[in-house]
Amino acid sequence: GSKQVVFCRNGSQADQKTPNESAKKRTTRREKTQPESKPGEDPEDCLEKVEEKLVTLALDQEADDSVDVAESGLHLYREMHDRLFEHQKEGVAFLYRLYQEGRKGGILADDMGLGKTIQIIAFLSGMFDAQLVRSVLLVMPVTLVNNWKQEFANWAPGIRVKVFHGTSKKERSQHLHQIQTAKGVLLTSYQMTLANWQQLSSCDQQAFIWDYLILDEAHKIKSPSAKTTKAVCAIPARNRVLLTGTPVQNNLQELWSLFDFACQGKLLGTAKTFKMEYENPITRAREKDATLGEKALGLKIAESLMSLIQPHFLRRSKGEIQKLRLDQLTGSPSSNALEIPSLPRKNDFILWVYLSPVQEEIYRNFLSLDHIKELLMTTRSPLAELTILKKLCDHPRLLSSQACLQLGLETSSQEDGEEDQVGLMQEIQNVSEKVLIQESGKLTFLIALLEKLREEGHQTLVFSLSRKMLDIIECILTQRRVKLVRIDGTVTCLLEREKRVKDFQEDRSYSVFLLTTQVGGVGLTLTAATRVVIFDPSWNPATDMQAVDRVYRIGQKENVVIYRLITCGTVEEKIYRRQVFKDSLIRQSTGDKKNPYRYFTKQELRELFVLTDTTRSLTQLQLESLHGTQRNTDATLDEHIAFLYSLEMFGISDHDLMYTSETNQEEADDDEGHQYIQNRVHKAQEMVQNQPLSQSTDILL
Repeated sequence: GSKQVVFCRNGSQADQKTPNESAKKRTTRREKTQPESKPGEDPEDCLEKVEEKLVTLALDQEADDSVDVAESGLHLYREMHDRLFEHQKEGVAFLYRLYQEGRKGGILADDMGLGKTIQIIAFLSGMFDAQLVRSVLLVMPVTLVNNWKQEFANWAPGIRVKVFHGTSKKERSQHLHQIQTAKGVLLTSYQMTLANWQQLSSCDQQAFIWDYLILDEAHKIKSPSAKTTKAVCAIPARNRVLLTGTPVQNNLQELWSLFDFACQGKLLGTAKTFKMEYENPITRAREKDATLGEKALGLKIAESLMSLIQPHFLRRSKGEIQKLRLDQLTGSPSSNALEIPSLPRKNDFILWVYLSPVQEEIYRNFLSLDHIKELLMTTRSPLAELTILKKLCDHPRLLSSQACLQLGLETSSQEDGEEDQVGLMQEIQNVSEKVLIQESGKLTFLIALLEKLREEGHQTLVFSLSRKMLDIIECILTQRRVKLVRIDGTVTCLLEREKRVKDFQEDRSYSVFLLTTQVGGVGLTLTAATRVVIFDPSWNPATDMQAVDRVYRIGQKENVVIYRLITCGTVEEKIYRRQVFKDSLIRQSTGDKKNPYRYFTKQELRELFVLTDTTRSLTQLQLESLHGTQRNTDATLDEHIAFLYSLEMFGISDHDLMYTSETNQEEADDDEGHQYIQNRVHKAQEMVQNQPLSQSTDILL
């Protein structure tokens, strides 16, 4: 009758006996084996009996309470071992192999929600029990510090865990000294590391080397020149482990940065060499207008890169884990294997919506300005202008108050020109709900969608990159008496953040949770929701993916639907096409797909300052021709899709069907071409392996 366990990323656990309970059982068992001394008995005889019992107990525990994880040689208590899913046991074995083989570091890059936290704690538990480590420094975003602390208490209560955070400098120093002089794990944040890397690198005025330096959400160090990256690089450690569900977010230089840190400069050469020998040919091969030779070269270079990083890199997707589960069900899994819960279906839709008439007019007027024409003739970054276009796609009131006045939008007078949050809320509250909705095609669609989802009893997350946009949505929903909760960058208190999550998870009367993508997209489990709206797409596909994974993770029991709102013909459509390009690059370089379908050319990615036909989406039509008949659906979803088509929009694309098509592997068609490619691959491997250590390992701030 032991209960099965379901693990979630933030430590929420359903219906389980925790290892804490198991630890209590072990204590009870030990108490039962202790001999009772009788009155008048010789103390030496009693001592001898105690020693015999202890030897027997040790042998029994070794036989009954210790299990070799995936035949790796690392032993865990049986109670902990039996509560790990099979993929988690393999993850622990991977981490131990790195140690055994003398590799200085590696990356555990499992999909979000597959339990990277649990794998690290189980690994460290085995390492501490085997007395192979004494001191571990674990760095993470500040919002995850409490979660890690709770997980250690649940899973490995025997490990000393201290927190290096908070305002008390004395308390922080005490905790650091305790871990360095005794043994245990020190939890700290990236901000604390940046401010205190020198203190973390010394003990009693002597240099201190940590046994393990582990970074959670390790894409925080994707930029080698960032101060945070330099700070963690400066902390001495014998072994380094990175945890991230998104090892590449924008380009392969980020992958280089992560491996340069993990492997202490010994794997991929210098950044310059890596870019020339690996990144450039792989990126060029992903472009649709690449020549046959460029595609063949890129494929082989990508394979070469995979072979280099493979011993240091482990990544499993939710899809792979589900396939493994099905294989186990059809085979004969061992009776004591913990079966991973099946994930429900996920449908990830792009909803191609229209600009409102006022949005389109402002958009066209902005593009016709002489300023924009001059911009396109220079090499200056167009980011500021692109940001204005993105705001226009969401709602014209995201522009400054002065701009709203110039554009003739209804507004109240503001004596001072300040753009504070209170000022904006007053602006919005003085505009009728009807006008606010009519001014934005997306908002018109969203409000109708949320009303329908509330009627059907769904709880929905709504993500936006902009706090101002959430203000507008909140204002309208509040007037309509929709019960909602919200988290953005202004919610700095961790307890308040956790309370809001708990309220939403436990009270189904909350139908909407408003979140900013950057703040709400990391470290939260919100499986009470079954619907997710991405109101505005990010330049970075990993950002939106993290937001989706708040809901679609182990512990979710209902089918999930994602709605990504994109305006036809605008900069947003181009951003989405750019996302597709980045994603295909990531998949080829990290092994998710060997040769994903090439969707768009480089030229198509440059046309950001052109407003094409706003009454239709060329991207939707292109994707419909590729994937129109492949949707995984049922009668209920078909009925819901029919409702979506009754709203004001152009059409739907299936984002989750991306990369289900693979191109045939194109090879150079002559011996000379083959030889050239082989020589390039060989040269690339030689250059990164024979170069001196990367400079980043020697950086002192």
